[in-house]
Amino acid sequence: MRWDYRVIPVDELFPEHHDHDIAVSKDAATSRRAKMGKGFEENLNQLGNEGWELVNIFSDFGIFKRPG
Repeated sequence: MRWDYRVIPVDELFPEHHDHDIAVSKDAATSRRAKMGKGFEENLNQLGNEGWELVNIFSDFGIFKRPG
């Protein structure tokens, strides 16, 4: 079996990864985490729809593979 690999910085898997605002309350932090988790899931599902499977997170990178 032949594989293609893709390496993506983990930050890019999160929505609004350039937004560095700090949540100032517990509710704001919880809301932000939920929003980021949903966006992260959507990005992983999009990559999955393209045939990519997340196989590892190494340091600051997500490593994906798909049959080549």
